[in-house]
Amino acid sequence: MPDDLRFVHITDTHIVAPGARVRDVETCRTLERVVDAINGLDPRPAFVIVGGDLVSPDLAPDVTGGEATDADYETAYAVLWGLLERLTVPFHTLMGNHDRRGPFRRAVRSPAAPGAGPHRYVIDVDGYRLCALDSLDPGQKPGLLGGEQVAWLRERLREAADRHAVIVVHHHAVPIGLRRLDEQMLMDADALWDVIREAGNVRGVLCGHVHLRHEEVHAGVPVFITPSTCFQSSKQFQEKQYLPGPPALRLVTCRAGELTSDVLTV
Repeated sequence: MPDDLRFVHITDTHIVAPGARVRDVETCRTLERVVDAINGLDPRPAFVIVGGDLVSPDLAPDVTGGEATDADYETAYAVLWGLLERLTVPFHTLMGNHDRRGPFRRAVRSPAAPGAGPHRYVIDVDGYRLCALDSLDPGQKPGLLGGEQVAWLRERLREAADRHAVIVVHHHAVPIGLRRLDEQMLMDADALWDVIREAGNVRGVLCGHVHLRHEEVHAGVPVFITPSTCFQSSKQFQEKQYLPGPPALRLVTCRAGELTSDVLTV
């Protein structure tokens, strides 16, 4: 197995349009700051994972003029892509509950997202396997993988049994202790953890969705929840409240079978 792999996890970019504000934060501007920070990293990461809730025209009726349409989503994805293409390393994206698969696929013509099924895939790099999952359950805030995708993950881990694996999913796969957010977590997390225990080669799980930092070890596997690139939440708030930042990214290092990370704010 390889010695180390270094990559970046960012999440919850919530792009709408240049100048548009979501939760009173100009999300294009905050993502620009995060992109600049990633481009300044030395050594350079192998790639960037963008962990879902990529765009959110549904949260900006002042921009869309009412209920967001598929055309609004396609426009937002095009704006997002323009910002992400400023990265000097490859990037890969996930679906979150604010996303729409159809507009995403039409806007970015993603070869990793054929047909109408989940936007899921593996990245094999330097002897590691990263499994990117799609937890979008259309019309719902909580996440769902579904039995077919759980079976798909089991096979992808089995065929990489001689390698270290990392799983990335938008919705948090462990409760964080805030009822208002844990009601929106990954609903079939137990099935995910059954697969992880069975596989034995998963070294970490990365999530987003909750707009705050959280780390714990679950079933012997580190779980890292990354803050947003724009507005944040806090474990100090039992009711829904948001902070205007700071934008954040998580730098992840896999070395000799151990996953470590650090959150950087910009």
